[in-house]
Amino acid sequence: MLALIQPPVSLFPLAFIALVPLLGAIDRDDLLLSFKRGFAAGVVAWLGIIYWVVVAMNSYGGINIPLSVLILFLFALYLSLYMAIFTVSCAYLEKRTSVPAYLLAAPVWVVLEYARGAVMTGFPWAFLGHSQYTFLPFIQVASITGTYFISFLVAAVNGIVFSLWTRKKVSRVWTMAVAVLIASSLAYGFVRLQDRDAEPFRAAIVQGNVGQDVKWDDAFKMMTVSKYYRLSFGLAQNSDLIIWPETAMPFIIERDIHAYKYVRAVPAMLRSRLLFGTVGLGAEGKLLNSVHYVDGEGRTAAIYNKVHLVPFGEYTPIVSYFPFLAKITAIGADFIPGEGHRPISTDAGRVGILVCFEGIFPYITNETVREGAEVLVNVTNDAWYNRTSAPFQHFVFYVFRAIETDRYVLRAANTGISAVIDPRGRVRGKTPIFTEEVLRGGYALKDTMTFYVRYGDYFIILCLAFLAGMVVAGIYRRKRFDDRRPKKA
Repeated sequence: MLALIQPPVSLFPLAFIALVPLLGAIDRDDLLLSFKRGFAAGVVAWLGIIYWVVVAMNSYGGINIPLSVLILFLFALYLSLYMAIFTVSCAYLEKRTSVPAYLLAAPVWVVLEYARGAVMTGFPWAFLGHSQYTFLPFIQVASITGTYFISFLVAAVNGIVFSLWTRKKVSRVWTMAVAVLIASSLAYGFVRLQDRDAEPFRAAIVQGNVGQDVKWDDAFKMMTVSKYYRLSFGLAQNSDLIIWPETAMPFIIERDIHAYKYVRAVPAMLRSRLLFGTVGLGAEGKLLNSVHYVDGEGRTAAIYNKVHLVPFGEYTPIVSYFPFLAKITAIGADFIPGEGHRPISTDAGRVGILVCFEGIFPYITNETVREGAEVLVNVTNDAWYNRTSAPFQHFVFYVFRAIETDRYVLRAANTGISAVIDPRGRVRGKTPIFTEEVLRGGYALKDTMTFYVRYGDYFIILCLAFLAGMVVAGIYRRKRFDDRRPKKA
């Protein structure tokens, strides 16, 4: 069920019972069995969610099928550890403290989601809360709490449902507390959704649909340049900002003065501004995943270099210690990170740039907005994943980033999904995958600072404190019970 609640299937109501079988796998009297059951459930779920790793690695990463499948399994095994830790933690804590699993489930689950999003550069993919991306009244509270609170509420409902299904006693106080939190979140969401911003600026998002099999081929370089040139002049006129996707110009553009001149002519002739992805050159000949801003006079006024790189996709971690890791890294992965998540100043606002999967990390968008970003732009190339579920799963994050930061998100994806998302998570326009088109939409510049942007993931600290409080209270109650029991002579 955990795979079915995520895009593109998106059976989001199922999320509220998706953990019930997993909670049933917890055996307080057999920790090893609890671990094994959680691990097995994790393997099944993660293979269903991230099967696209094989496509990315084999079809376009230059890695053979057996090794690609091995990478998928190793990655799924690693991610499954978190589910195994969930079941064994609940089993252990229930045994030692007598706190029932339905109370432990929500805080333990959320703390592990946070850990998964941080450990080994992080992979905050397919959180429980992400399944609710179309349930806009419910998820508006993310502007206060972040997405982890959504996961907490969903996991808490699962715990209550599990207890009722197994006819175990459920605390009325806990049930009422969860009901009040959900009702309050919905009320807040309905009120917040009444707000709409005037949209004085117009954006034109160009989806070039350049196949990954030809994207990096020098023979197709001018075809790619001319395609973006044609689409921009044909459909992007009268726009304040034109956006091309990540590595729309898939070469070191400073080295090709003729192509660069061609590109810089676009905003000058259209009396607009242009943001486009390309490849930059860093220290010691290393590559940078860059976004250039060209102003209305055809000058390169600002450059953003991607900071959070994709391990094994754009660089090989700890390769100096383990050289064999280079063999499981995609071809051409020799990039270095940029220096910081600072917005760039343009005539169309201070723009926070999120390149590719930088946008799946809420701390990056929070930092970008704290630095002064008035609108967020995500440029990405999801052609790597072909027609799998990955482009749909990736898209979901930007609904949450818009809500969390109270910012418009303008998303330019090479093969889709390109979109305009308003600060309430409403998708004002989006494209299908693997189509060539220009998406036009309005946006506004915002300078508000949400509670979540100001204080970040404080909810994780609350979860840890809540969990610690339950454990201490459980140990204390158990000790009192043991002390009251008559002792054998």
